[in-house]
Amino acid sequence: MMIEVHRLNGELFLLNSDMIETIDITPDTVVRLVNGHRYIIREKSDDIRKAIVEFRRQAGYSCVPFGIPLNSEEA
Repeated sequence: MMIEVHRLNGELFLLNSDMIETIDITPDTVVRLVNGHRYIIREKSDDIRKAIVEFRRQAGYSCVPFGIPLNSEEA
């Protein structure tokens, strides 16, 4: 559940990706967690998304890829 990210000063830390509520893109990337904590990080939102998907693949999570209809009526 943890992905590696960097604070603006370059410090590496682990972030629980299951706790992410939103990612805001101001000039900086701001990650807001469901518990109200907020982190400003170096990584771009697309890099965070890729890290989460890769971690979940390695951990054996099953995911529905983006853009795939959830049921046959939507196809």
